[in-house]
Amino acid sequence: MNNIIRMLSVNQDFRMAVADTRQIAAKALNTFTGTASMRSLLQEIITNCALFSSINDAPSKISFSFRLSQGVSIFCQITDAKFTMEYSAEIIKFDGTAADLFDFRSVVSITTGNWETGIHTSTVEAHMDSVVMLFSHFTVQSEQLPSHIILGEDNASRGILMQPLPFADNKLMGKAAYEVVHQVKELGQLPWVQIPGKLSYLAKVISENTIE
Repeated sequence: MNNIIRMLSVNQDFRMAVADTRQIAAKALNTFTGTASMRSLLQEIITNCALFSSINDAPSKISFSFRLSQGVSIFCQITDAKFTMEYSAEIIKFDGTAADLFDFRSVVSITTGNWETGIHTSTVEAHMDSVVMLFSHFTVQSEQLPSHIILGEDNASRGILMQPLPFADNKLMGKAAYEVVHQVKELGQLPWVQIPGKLSYLAKVISENTIE
């Protein structure tokens, strides 16, 4: 079953990617023995990585490297729609909060492409106190279009990324994001097959894909 839905707004002025990463996380975190807080952080990273890789025409390879405080490092990669994750032993031992890992020395790098097509890497400071804020910050600092990222309430395996196109009306975009935020609990609980219908007043499906 697909776990990525790409959509285009009714007015064709913003794009959306919707992800359900429950099965991806179950596999990636199968042997993780750290705290519930750190597991939740990794789940949020998995969902944000899936969303970020899916908003445009998915590159054949994209990687995300987090170098955080306390010696914690996290590396995620999506190659030909297959997800892998590695993390340092420090995150298993760490018993603080996620916010403790993000300081002014922390950075995140996102790399796309390969040696044949060319490699592009963007790096920004990762001093935000949430993964959602970090990825939203990245879209601005890396000269991409600023995006709205919304995770399901009590369900970080569900997420939506909304990215305006260059000619988008900021007020209309803000209103659409506001409406999605107010449905976030329901969107996190709905059966996956009902998601496109629930969002159909905002956008239409342009493709459905799977990340394994």
